[in-house]
Amino acid sequence: MRSATRRWMPAILLSLILLTLALLVVTQRATAQSTVLPTGQSQFAITQNGKTLGHTESNISRLANGYAIESHGEMSLGRFRYSFTSHNQLDSGLDVVRDSITGEVNGKQATFEAASSTDGRSFLIHTSGGGKSESNTLTRHRNLVVLPDFDAASYVEMVHFAMAQPKYAWILIPKQNGILVPCHYQPQADVRGVWNGTSIDAHHTTVIVSAQNAVSVELYYSNNGTLLEADLPQQNFYVIRDGFHLINRPKPEIPHIVGGSSQQQQPQQ
Repeated sequence: MRSATRRWMPAILLSLILLTLALLVVTQRATAQSTVLPTGQSQFAITQNGKTLGHTESNISRLANGYAIESHGEMSLGRFRYSFTSHNQLDSGLDVVRDSITGEVNGKQATFEAASSTDGRSFLIHTSGGGKSESNTLTRHRNLVVLPDFDAASYVEMVHFAMAQPKYAWILIPKQNGILVPCHYQPQADVRGVWNGTSIDAHHTTVIVSAQNAVSVELYYSNNGTLLEADLPQQNFYVIRDGFHLINRPKPEIPHIVGGSSQQQQPQQ
């Protein structure tokens, strides 16, 4: 009996090892294909030179196969008045399925909609404003964020790509017929901040938008990917989460990609 047991033990152990390896592969694939966004509501102030000009907020809900995100913002500066509302649907990998945006600038309304084609390879773009409507088709890239001005939800999505560090990433600017540009996520040193009265380390990533005439978005976020602040240094605007204060904000640099080249030559990623 003991002899038979000894003969079977190696086979049993090998089967257990193979089963464990298979489970690890499945778990890793599931993790890679499903990115977790923090659900719930969040509010941010839009500031310039220490003065609050407006606010923006997002509400993220989990769906069976992704996320539904609603966001809204409004601000005023002198005679300039701006507001927007966005309804965004993402799949489990944070790829955009549909984004519908209504905006208003000084009383003039415009709409922008990007919807995935049936085969998932393209965005069907529909815009209206100024008494005319137009349509366009753009490549539906992975790792893409639709980026209205001052949209807290867009910055939340950008944080999670900053954590994932994809080789190729894109920004779709909802202006004209849709402006599709590459972007690059560049990690920076952590900084100190105060959140709801507690001193914390905040992670910092610079997002360089476009390879030509580039601008940057400076993202500050917690360990679990909670957006704390998004700075637009070239425009001198700051989107700051309620209850958060950044200590000794790093001096912004002229946007440039360190140790990499433009991905404009990689249109099919």
